[in-house]
Amino acid sequence: MSLRKRSRFIGLLKPVSVAVLLFLIFAIVWLRSSVVSLEYSLSNLEKKKTELMRDKKILVAEQANLLYVGRLQNVAVDGSGLAFPDRVKVIYVAKAKDEEALRTSLRTGHTIAEGR
Repeated sequence: MSLRKRSRFIGLLKPVSVAVLLFLIFAIVWLRSSVVSLEYSLSNLEKKKTELMRDKKILVAEQANLLYVGRLQNVAVDGSGLAFPDRVKVIYVAKAKDEEALRTSLRTGHTIAEGR
């Protein structure tokens, strides 16, 4: 009987081992194809990153050009008619105290604090 059980075991072991071997081969092939697919995706993402970095450099340079003080001054003076004020025409306003601000009125002779 022992010999008969062994032959059944060996008879079962052969197809199972072949099936496991085929499964392992297909698993290795699938894993390899997945790695290659990921490498292609990574390569495409690196190309996109390089393009975006180049675009970023161009935009930063354009921003620096637009915000250049000399250029702003030229655009303000030439394009919109703005000019630096004459020192004689500049009026400086001193900071008022809080009490003085409450006593102001649009009508002459009347103040808010008095209630007239």
